[in-house]
Amino acid sequence: MDFGYHNASFEYVDDPDDRALVDSLVDRAQLVEEAGFEWFSLMDHFWQLQWHGDYDEDFLECYAGLSALATATDEIDLSALVTCIHYRNPAYLAKVVASLDQLSEGRAILGIGAGWYEDEYDAIDVPFEEPAKRIRELRDVIELCQTAWDQESPVNYDGQYHDLDDLILEPKPDDVPILVGGGGEQLTLRVTAEYADMWNIPGADPETYEHKLGVLRDHCDNAGRDYDEITKTATITTVIRDSTDAAHEAYEELQADTEAGPADRDEFRGLVGTPAEVAEGIDTYRDLGIENFQIQVPKNERQTTVRFIDEVAPQF
Repeated sequence: MDFGYHNASFEYVDDPDDRALVDSLVDRAQLVEEAGFEWFSLMDHFWQLQWHGDYDEDFLECYAGLSALATATDEIDLSALVTCIHYRNPAYLAKVVASLDQLSEGRAILGIGAGWYEDEYDAIDVPFEEPAKRIRELRDVIELCQTAWDQESPVNYDGQYHDLDDLILEPKPDDVPILVGGGGEQLTLRVTAEYADMWNIPGADPETYEHKLGVLRDHCDNAGRDYDEITKTATITTVIRDSTDAAHEAYEELQADTEAGPADRDEFRGLVGTPAEVAEGIDTYRDLGIENFQIQVPKNERQTTVRFIDEVAPQF
């Protein structure tokens, strides 16, 4: 089992108030890298989501943040979770990811999805098309990026929605894995079976993951794809305390400062509990076939992160 860290907020509740945001971001990435984590990701949004904070809190552009981490880390993979296909021209996206791969010396992953947050589409005056069209365009963007990376410059591509005409793209990345994010059973998981090296949906309970994995396996069979070739990842909210009740109280306190507030205790909150309970939960995901487990710690609480490193990760 490999571990990763999803930095879903740029609030760091345990850090000094006068610490620069970039210093906290770099410190968190270096902390988990030194602990042996394999993955670090940022969200690709214009503003903070309601489940993680306030709409108007500080929020960095995804690839700017990842580029800052590229030269501050040495081994950990860097990815968006996940890139929206409509926030950048796809040729520009291919260039951005190739540049991230160059800066990080081969550690970029293209985490990508078809887009879902209609409020952001409205804010930037981009049409929010029906799901089938967005998924068809997702295919096109993946193929365009791969062509731009693999074909000698000048690059040409004739797609359904996007074209390249004598694009010069240098330097080329050696091998950028494609992670498709999303759980749509008829469309997104079919694209995952056809194109993805990795797959992720965030926050799903084990029963949901088990069902989605079964659907993905069926799509792989239909596409003639080896299901085991796709790395399955999970990104789960994690809070650790000495007792179950204390962990849930800490979760509620941390989530109280978000627009959405805490989930009800009878709902799936993630892995919220003692180190032993969190480890047991990871075992459940591992038994389903999850190979990379990414913790998402509310407000980047350092206590939970350090306790996961010291008390949970060594069990795997």
